[in-house]
Amino acid sequence: MNSRARKWSLVARLVRGGTARRCSSRRSLLSRAGLPNPRAAFTLLELIIATAVGGIVLLAVQTSFFGALRLHETTHARLDTDLALQRALGIVRRDLAGVMLPGGTLSGQLQTSNFSSALGDAYGERISPDLHTTSGRIDGWNPFSEVQRVAYFLAPAQDSSGARDLVRVVQRNLLPAQDDSGAAQVILRGLTAAALLFHDGVDWTDTWDSEASSTLPTGLKFQVTLASRDPSQPAQAPVEIVVPVVVTTTQSATETAAAAPAP
Repeated sequence: MNSRARKWSLVARLVRGGTARRCSSRRSLLSRAGLPNPRAAFTLLELIIATAVGGIVLLAVQTSFFGALRLHETTHARLDTDLALQRALGIVRRDLAGVMLPGGTLSGQLQTSNFSSALGDAYGERISPDLHTTSGRIDGWNPFSEVQRVAYFLAPAQDSSGARDLVRVVQRNLLPAQDDSGAAQVILRGLTAAALLFHDGVDWTDTWDSEASSTLPTGLKFQVTLASRDPSQPAQAPVEIVVPVVVTTTQSATETAAAAPAP
């Protein structure tokens, strides 16, 4: 019995050794072939660390993406505002540069108190007198000349923002058979204030009467103040353009000759 037991024990050891050798050789072959070991796996700690690192990376990517998106939207909004502002100031500059001599059939007086038109304050708060200017467009569809009457108003905005719109009212027919209310056009939105100033040769003033002074101002200044996008921020500085008046009246020519030094 002892010999038989020893024999079977020896056989069992040989079988176990062969199985171990086969498993070892299999793992060696898989490793050499670059294939994963079916018995290998991640531990719970490794999974937790990988999840935490992935979350941090995603948070950084999300923050950068939404920051770039906000910057893109802010930049485009600012560009749209600047383009609208430059377009409106270009229209105003052409109107002011074409101011005509006061008096005559098609050109009335430049007065901030008595207006030559019947517009009144129908379009909002008036910020300019009636300007008789040569900024009108001549084309084949319009029977009028380049002379037109222009006035600027500040009207309440249609939304609930509390801002105001700059309205340009143009009258092309200066010899109407009946009162002409003109054509109104909103050229700039989102304003808080606007003003037209006149230079008398010494300082800027907000009133002018060409009938009393028999002359035109030496320069015109147009100011607009844009509403702030953020109510918590301070009010923006006014944007202004200055247009010299190159029209010479008899009175201004006399004053210039009197101020010139004697030869």
